[in-house]
Amino acid sequence: MWGAVVAALMAPGQAALAAQIEEVVVTAQKREQGANDVGITINAFTGEQLQDFGVLTAEDVAMMTPGLTVNETAATGVPLYTIRGVGFQDYSTAASSTVGIYFDEVAMPYTVMTRGLVFDTARVEVLKGPQGDLYGRNTTAGQINFISNKPTREFEAGVIGSYGSYETFDLEGFVSGGNDLVQGRLALKTTQSSEGWQESTSRDDELGEKDATAVRGIINVDATDTLRFMLIAHYVKDQSDNRANSPYNGNDIGLGEFSNPYTPLDEYRLPTGSHFGETPPWYTTGDAEAADWTNSYTSPITGKTFNLRPQRDNELTGFMGRMDWDIGEMTLTAITGYDEFERTESNDWDGGFYTDSSNINTTDLEVFSQEIRLSGDTGQLSWIAGLYYSHDEMEEYYHYFMADSVFGLGSVPWGVDLFAATPILELDTKYEQETESAAVFGHVEWMFAEKWRLTLGARYTEEERDWAGCTFIAEDGSLGGFLNAQFGAALGPGDCGTINDNPDSPNYIFSVIGTPAVNDAFQVYKDTIDTKRWMGKIGLDYALSDDVLLYGTISNGFKSGGFNGANSNTTQQLQPYDEEVLTSYEIGAKTTLLDGSMQLNAATFFYDYEDKQEQDIAVTFVGNISGLTNVPKSEIFGAELDLQWLPIDGLMINAGIAWLDTEVTEWDAVDPVASAWPVTVTRDVSGIELAQSPEWSYTALVSYEWPLGDALKMEVAGDVSFTDDTTGGAEPQNATEDYTIFNARLGLGSQDGQWRALLWARNLTDEDYYPAAYTGGNGPYVRSYGMPRTYGVTLSYFLGQ
Repeated sequence: MWGAVVAALMAPGQAALAAQIEEVVVTAQKREQGANDVGITINAFTGEQLQDFGVLTAEDVAMMTPGLTVNETAATGVPLYTIRGVGFQDYSTAASSTVGIYFDEVAMPYTVMTRGLVFDTARVEVLKGPQGDLYGRNTTAGQINFISNKPTREFEAGVIGSYGSYETFDLEGFVSGGNDLVQGRLALKTTQSSEGWQESTSRDDELGEKDATAVRGIINVDATDTLRFMLIAHYVKDQSDNRANSPYNGNDIGLGEFSNPYTPLDEYRLPTGSHFGETPPWYTTGDAEAADWTNSYTSPITGKTFNLRPQRDNELTGFMGRMDWDIGEMTLTAITGYDEFERTESNDWDGGFYTDSSNINTTDLEVFSQEIRLSGDTGQLSWIAGLYYSHDEMEEYYHYFMADSVFGLGSVPWGVDLFAATPILELDTKYEQETESAAVFGHVEWMFAEKWRLTLGARYTEEERDWAGCTFIAEDGSLGGFLNAQFGAALGPGDCGTINDNPDSPNYIFSVIGTPAVNDAFQVYKDTIDTKRWMGKIGLDYALSDDVLLYGTISNGFKSGGFNGANSNTTQQLQPYDEEVLTSYEIGAKTTLLDGSMQLNAATFFYDYEDKQEQDIAVTFVGNISGLTNVPKSEIFGAELDLQWLPIDGLMINAGIAWLDTEVTEWDAVDPVASAWPVTVTRDVSGIELAQSPEWSYTALVSYEWPLGDALKMEVAGDVSFTDDTTGGAEPQNATEDYTIFNARLGLGSQDGQWRALLWARNLTDEDYYPAAYTGGNGPYVRSYGMPRTYGVTLSYFLGQ
């Protein structure tokens, strides 16, 4: 493909046939600019492109963006975003993302809030690298900005309906209009599917039904020539099935068959088993539709039955108010955001009909933010100065089921005496988190010479995060029975079951064991972390010509520390991790070629990454379980290339490619073999790659549109995306294989764009791929597969556009 590009650049006759590429206008720097005039790396996509690619949620944007991955490391309903190898592989709901996600300039600081439907979108902007001087929540990887279509003065309306595989029906519509004073827009989308796409390996059962609806209302008031107000209200209700995992034999990737034994694996691996030596039927490899899950669990102690079928009942309600007031040559902007998120969600970690690991998450989240900024633009000098404040509160109740694990009833056939007499069947993890952040920021762009522009940015942030949590004894009392037997305590349902293993504490377990105060060694862990930090940016742009922009930037960003929201056995496991800091050095070029028919952008970068937040092992009394830590030093090299080419009228070629070389240069990680509570032994793992860092990733799209007479037009398009394999970082079970996805479309519509009919196929070759893999809770290794081949038809009709 690149050979064809070079040949076209050298062919003088080609440019004469070329049409002009329409430049995308972005607001990456809080003001409207052409994407090619901004000295940062941006991938921008229109609403129509999102529709054609089948983007339903924020997670799906990764299909279109080289260098961006979205995965998970547990079945908790928390997507994990990574840009250019900068990500945080923590499944806790309370963890802040390294990638900032904004909807109409309002931050969604917790990724669990971002799974709502994407609809009626004007464009999406993916900004790569630290952007701390302009964006309120502290992140290190970059930002994803979703910009909604805004109200119009003239009447407009439209409807888009799709029907596809697995009886999936999508309906999206909007109506917009008003006058010179008031304009409004109302948009709605619903996705429904009555047929699942995952098939149980143990019974006649399917999983994957969809039931999600979202609505957004926008009112814009042009009060005067200089004063404007906008109010946005949105609501999302999602009662869809969740995805189930597929377990596999860990020997396939050079590990042991399992992380820990579990039942009913004993029937296949112990000599006394009825299927000794046979392959467990729940091991599924290379079949995206094959999976399994637990539908219900009945406690043998209380007799209570729980619905564990993977499904969600999520509700997001939010409001945004914006004021823009032109004061002379300046504009005062105030943006207020409030979002409330509630969910009750069940997930199956282990990928089986057994109950090694299943959970029910109940989450309540409230997020408030306020930004006030003053900006001005004289042509030679553009500047922004502002204040930012945010406050959020979270409560999470995490009910965990583990009856068939080695910590539970699985201990009996496998002969694990520590748990056999008093198996642990259920856990209740509860925590509260409150975060308050305040910042002052400034950004200046100065054209100090005809072709030179200097960009300076800075932000000072103070943030406080309060956390309190514990793994409590559930109603069945099984955790209490275990702790009482081991430590001589007298704990019952509702009591905290997290062991105080801090030697400096007066309630240290070994200080009170054998005394009447032994119960005091089991307590709620409370802590507060304070962060005060500057971040900044300096950039220099040089306009070699009207069509070539060269730029270089040095930027610094940080992401504040946090706490471990996983099931906890000891208080040391809950110690906070520190903030991470990233310094980026990037140079790039944005070039418009062939008389405006081609846009070719390139960038190369180096990241100095300090104290990266990462998964590690927590050494506890019951064994080595989920922990979090900081990686002292890492480095990332990379390069990206982005092409848009319109060689002749109607023929469009888009391509993007990203290359990454990541390395941990300093990290003594926990050695899981040598460590046993209370002694922790570390190992030098420097030299490994970072998790979710594919060496190569690329996308390419070719579309051709031509007229059929005077009234109709035909279109055909195909695209491909490739993501290289990943190592999983320090956890090889988190590694993924490379995969390639092909999509195709064939459309017919009116020349004026009023209507369109589109036939489409996604994952055309039915590639069985898994963007995520991990330990399935306690015992099995699992993979989370992507969607198999789907196909369908989309019809759209618009008025007034």
